[in-house]
Formats: sequence, C-alpha cells, structure tokens
Amino acid sequence: MKLHNSKNGGSVRVERKWQRRWSVAAVLVVTWMIGPRLAMTAREKTVKSLTADFEQSTAFQEWRVVSGAESSAARATLTPGPGHSGRGAILQYEIPCNSGSDCPGAVAAQWTPRSAMPIARHTTVSLWIRFAANVAVSVECKDSSGHTAEFAVPSASLEHPRLGDWQHAVIPLPEGSQRVKGRIAELSIVVRTRTAVTGTLTFDDVRIADAGDFFELREDAPVDPPITTAGELAPRLGVNIHVLRDDSALDRAKNLGFRFVRMDLAWSDVERNGRYRFAGYDALLRALETRGMGALWILDYGHPDHGGQAPRKAEDIAAFGRFAAAVAAHFRGRAVRYEIWNEPNIVQFWKPVPSANEYGALLRETVSAMRAADPSAVITSGGLSRFDWKFLSELIDPELGSKLNAIGIHPYRDAAPESVAEEWAFLSEWVREKFGESPEIWDTEWGYSSVSPSRDGANGHSVEGRKRQAVLAVREFLTVWTLGMPLAVWYDLRDDGPDGMDPEKNYGLLDSNGNDKPAIKALLTLMEAVKNRTFAGMVRDTPAGIHAMRLVGPTDTVMIVWSDRPGVTQTVAAARAGLRSITSLNGELVKTKGKPSGFAQWVLQDTSGPVYLRWDRAARELDRKTPGDSPTSSFR
Repeated sequence: MKLHNSKNGGSVRVERKWQRRWSVAAVLVVTWMIGPRLAMTAREKTVKSLTADFEQSTAFQEWRVVSGAESSAARATLTPGPGHSGRGAILQYEIPCNSGSDCPGAVAAQWTPRSAMPIARHTTVSLWIRFAANVAVSVECKDSSGHTAEFAVPSASLEHPRLGDWQHAVIPLPEGSQRVKGRIAELSIVVRTRTAVTGTLTFDDVRIADAGDFFELREDAPVDPPITTAGELAPRLGVNIHVLRDDSALDRAKNLGFRFVRMDLAWSDVERNGRYRFAGYDALLRALETRGMGALWILDYGHPDHGGQAPRKAEDIAAFGRFAAAVAAHFRGRAVRYEIWNEPNIVQFWKPVPSANEYGALLRETVSAMRAADPSAVITSGGLSRFDWKFLSELIDPELGSKLNAIGIHPYRDAAPESVAEEWAFLSEWVREKFGESPEIWDTEWGYSSVSPSRDGANGHSVEGRKRQAVLAVREFLTVWTLGMPLAVWYDLRDDGPDGMDPEKNYGLLDSNGNDKPAIKALLTLMEAVKNRTFAGMVRDTPAGIHAMRLVGPTDTVMIVWSDRPGVTQTVAAARAGLRSITSLNGELVKTKGKPSGFAQWVLQDTSGPVYLRWDRAARELDRKTPGDSPTSSFR
C-alpha cells in the first residue's frame, strides 16, 4: 500500500500483513529529525543525532498531512498539544469507510530529513506514544536504498500495562531481519484501520541516537509506579497438582511460596449412585490447611450416569448442578475457590465440538446452584485455552458476568511470557467496559515445559531444556506480578511421567520421582529476593527488550533486570556506590568487569535469566564519600 501526499504527490511505501485480532487503525506516517541523547543511556559515542520534542511551534512547519489511496475522503490535522513531557504532537483523524466492515484506510503526517542520516552500530529510535485501543501502531524506517523496515509498537507492555497509557517505544535499527542499513532517508509512525475510525494519536520526544556500548543501570533510575493490583507476589500464586496425596510435593510448594493448589474435583470420582463422597478431597484440604494453604477445585468432566462426557442435555446439566451445589455446601467456609470445567473451548475437554452456548448453559446452572448452597462461594468460569476472544464474547454476558467472581484464562504461548502484556490489556479493557471492575481475570493455568516445542527432538531431561524452563518460570512470575494478575497458577508441580520427549509430561517443577528440577532453585532465588521488599515500579527508560524492576526494602534496594530478546546480548553497567551483590538466576555471583571506573559491567542475555542487584543505602552514602572503587570480589 502506498500513502500519497495530498499536496505534492510524494509517497511512502507501507508493507505489512494485518496480524492483530483486535486492531483497527488508520495509517499515520510521521518522519522527523531526532535527538542528541537517548535518555536510557549514560554514555554515547559522539555521532550525529537528531531530536523532535515539539516544544517549539516551528517544529511543525516541516510536517505535512497525507492520506492513502484507499482514504481519499479521510481528514486529518496535526497540531501541538500536551505531550509526555511539555508539548507533543497530536494527530486528529477521521477516516470514513464505505466498503463494509473490512476496508483499510490511511492518513499520515510526514517529514523527511534534509539529508540522509548515517546508521551506527547502536543506532536506536525511541519515542513516547499514546494511542487508542482500536488502533495498531508501528514505526517504519526507510533507508537510502529504498528498503523500508517496520517495527510494531505494542499497545501495552510490562512497563506500561494499560491500554491508552503512554508507551515508551525503543527500536534498535541495525538488528534483526528487518535491519536498516546505510542511511536513514525517512522515519515513520504507522497506524492502521480496517473500519471507519475517528480518533487521536499523540507522540513526543522522538529521538534517534547511538545508544552506546552499554546500558547504565542506577539504583535511583526513574520508575513508573506499579499497577494498583500488583501488591505482593506470593499471595496470588498457586500451583497445579494431579494427586490427592503427595506430602513431600506439598512441602516443596509451601517452601516456594505458593498459597494454594489447583486440583481436579472430578464429578465421576465424587458421585456414586446419587451420593457424594469427599474423603480424598477432605484429606488433601486438611493437608493444605496445616501448611497455611488453600485449594482451587476444578469441577469438571463427565459422568457415566449423566451423558458420559460434556453435559449437554437438560437432565445432565441439572445433575452437574446438583453435584456442584453439594461441593459448595460441603466446603462452605473453608479456604477454597472453584473453577467450573477446564478449557471448554477445545475438543480435548468438550467433545465432540466445543460450543460456547452449551458450556454457557452448564456454567449458568452451576453458578446458580452453588450460590444457593453457599452465597459466598468464590467462582471462576473454566479457564479458556489461550485468549479465545470469539468463545469468550459468546459466553459471558452482563447477567452471567455479574454472578462470577472471575473469568479464567490459560495464556499459554511458545513465545516469551512478557508477550502476554498486550493480550492481557485488551482482555482487561474488554471486561472493564462490559462489566466494570468485577469479575476479575484469573490466570488459572500457565507454565512452560522443559521440552522446547520449537526444537524437534529436544529432551525435557536435558540440562539445556531444564535451564530454559527455569528461566521462563521466573520470567513468567515476574510478568504475572508486573501486570497485576490477581491470581496465577503455575502448571505443573510434578512431571506427569518419565518420558523426556513428551512435552505434556515435563511441565513440573519436580521430576516424576519428586526430585528438584532447576526451576526450583531459580524460583527460591526469586522469592528470597522479593521477601520483605516492596515493588516500587519498573524502570522507565530501558533498551529494547530489557526490563528492570525496583524493589525497596527497609535498608536496601534490589533491582531485578532481565532480557526478553532472543539471540541478542546487552551489556549492562551498574553504579558501584553501595552495590553489595550481583547474583544470577540461581543466586550465584555474576562475574563482572570494572569498566568504566565506578561501575560493574556484565552481559545480559534472554537465556541467562534475571540478574539481581542489591544496593545497601547506608553503604552507598559511605562509598560516595570514599575515593576509589570497591573490588568485585567484595560483593556478597
């Protein structure tokens, strides 16, 4: 698709497949001169760099509004207005649609440098940007050869988890398959639509600069406060189990900080000839309560006396409702919550064909029956496999939503856990718009197998596979925390069997014999780092794919820093004043270099997992008054 300048016929080529299910947008192409210093780095090479902060009204004299060929009737204006800091640029657009529900449109504001700008080894584009939930945004860079590379800007991230908030986008131009070479001839912000849309997009502090050889991380780096539901990490955490008696595994779960277990409370195991037997579940709950833990019971699966599989007939649905009411009455007043069915949107658990209408009938009957038996019962809908927007929108209406405490989701993915941020934000916004602040959204099942799905023949018992699982487990917990998920269940506590080649049998934190896998030590390291410390926020300005969380304790500050960029290394340098330790995923000392003076430097990779830095505040003041650097070997 080409965007055509409505005044002089200039054009910018835009090549992108429509990928985002919830994205509707116009196309905005903005080209600018960019800035002398990238805020996230402390030291930069002396190279040509440009900036656009829009503080001066003259900044708009070189901009022009354009529209795509599909959008001849589109109207747009570019004006100054409130930015992320001071003044910014606001594009107001109105794009009609006369070709049905699927008709892409385009508007643009465009500026081209007077001369092409050279790209250095670490040339990085950064900007602050804010846009509506119904737009998809990307940044495009066109080099002097005419090649255009496009970089998506997510609607939400760990640092900025709500739709419509300011997002800090950081794009390293020389890296990846889309890399830009030679010189920058044009730089663009792109916003697309497939329906009629009216709205605004605001951007500010657009910069291109050499980011330098390392990222400087300071104890007092600016942070954005956490989302209000972040709180503490441990109280939201649960773990999935599959057996009623496993005291050693429950002890391990308790030591890891899990507050509850998720366990099938199978209909066919409880009901016999119209009577209900709970002895095994009573024993498990007593074992949990002695450890200060609770249960999330999954009421699930068919019964041979009532249809055999998913209850569809009215009499079978009524029978499941009676079973659910008996469960609620039996466990009334205990530390339990309830999930109605498991992944009803896939054929494995709702045969022969999943149906939102059929499952919805079962859910409504069950919730009503349980509320009659125990009005205070805490109930979530069955966790859906991944983010099944169509199934969910057909299932939950305002009447049902008002009766549920939560909506369950299983956000599995092959990709990095941090990638859940945008989908979680869309779902959160959908729930708020449709129902208000209740029901909550619960992650009732999510984990990573030690068998990598992307590697054929990978063995889940291998050192590599289990290290990968450990890294992803810690990053998943940090993702859950930063996004403020009220409840999150890790799948699974124990491997389901000894087969090292079957992904389904290798989700456990323990192996099938009950021995610790590397994820255990990694999670114990995380829980020790967060103990007695408050989550103060995410560092605001970091390189692409780098996340840094600040935790504040009574006498110290801890930073947890990690990468989610596969195959990319990032050199990090931490100020030594008051720095008492830099430890790895497993709590071991990280080897560092003393460069530059006053800093400890190391290399961060996504496969290495999070690194923990601890500054002692009193020692920091003392170190600042004492000349010279403390040797790395003094870290403890």
